[in-house]
Amino acid sequence: MIRFYQSDLFRWSFHVEALARYLKTGVMKKPCTCGFNYFFVRSTGQLLLCPLMEESPGNINEAPMKWIFFSRKATRLRRKIGALPQCRKCTEPGLERYALPCQGVMYLSLLLRMGRQEFMQLHRHMGLDKYIG
Repeated sequence: MIRFYQSDLFRWSFHVEALARYLKTGVMKKPCTCGFNYFFVRSTGQLLLCPLMEESPGNINEAPMKWIFFSRKATRLRRKIGALPQCRKCTEPGLERYALPCQGVMYLSLLLRMGRQEFMQLHRHMGLDKYIG
């Protein structure tokens, strides 16, 4: 699988590079901005900063979403992001579309490493040109 993901089929996929590293090391290392730039609400009203986190800062049927999202409990949960066991095993690719542009240093390092032309191909390949021109 590592050879497959490192082939030219996935030349511009940031996620595939992270996935190949995960298969080699057993640890996922990629940017994540869950709970900062997006969140999830279950049909029950339970607000989750990340769908992989079990703990919720609250329920929108019981309190205004703004209060929950900016609560002390939500802040405490945000501090755990990246350090939780499920974060080290997370292979969710869709969340990177939110995280990469918001993680300015990470995105800039990709530009410097790849060069402008290849970086722009990655940017378009991931559909980020729809959000950031």
